[in-house]
Amino acid sequence: MSHCAFDRDAVTLTSGEARDLLRTGGFEVLYTDFLFIFPRVLRLLRSLEPWLSRFPIGTQYMVLARKASN
Repeated sequence: MSHCAFDRDAVTLTSGEARDLLRTGGFEVLYTDFLFIFPRVLRLLRSLEPWLSRFPIGTQYMVLARKASN
C-alpha cells in the first residue's frame, strides 16, 4: 500500500475489525481466507496456499459474508 498513490490515505483493517463491521452492518460472516502467503521467491510453494488459507499468515484477507435473513 505504501507504493500506490491511490492507497496513500487508506486505513487498514485487521480481519477481525472487518468481520466486526460486517456483523454490525447486519451481515453473517461465513469465513475468512488469508491470501498471498508465499512471496515470489518461494513461488514453488504457492500450491500449498489453498490448504493454508484459513490461517492468519497471508498478506491480504478476504471475508465472505451474506446479508443475514430476518
